Amino acid sequence: MTNIIRIVAIFFALAFSYLLLSFSTGVGENINFFHLMLFLFFGILSQLGLFLSSFSIKNWIINILIAVIMLPFFALLVKSTFLDSSFLNRLTGAPIQITSSLAYIVGLIVYIYSYYRLLWLQNTRQL
Repeated sequence: MTNIIRIVAIFFALAFSYLLLSFSTGVGENINFFHLMLFLFFGILSQLGLFLSSFSIKNWIINILIAVIMLPFFALLVKSTFLDSSFLNRLTGAPIQITSSLAYIVGLIVYIYSYYRLLWLQNTRQL
């Protein structure tokens, strides 16, 4: 399951980087190598908590810090699925809308599992 968590983290990091790139080109900004590296850095930073949650870390303070790092993107996924009034319409819409909705659902499931694994399983194991 840790490989699935890492794959989802890489997917969302690349998707976030692509969205930053799309926004910058949409507003007419000239893109150079520095911008590409900066967007990739922000994409990786947005998913750093999910990627770190796939490792077995015994220190509970670091686990809580990782959970806090994961919180903003988790809140975005919850808002995009459960709190969006048009979510059901997107599930029955165009193929790209269905694909993005499924990505949100899979991401939400992986985030919930990562929180469970991070905060519950790693702290309740016998030494």
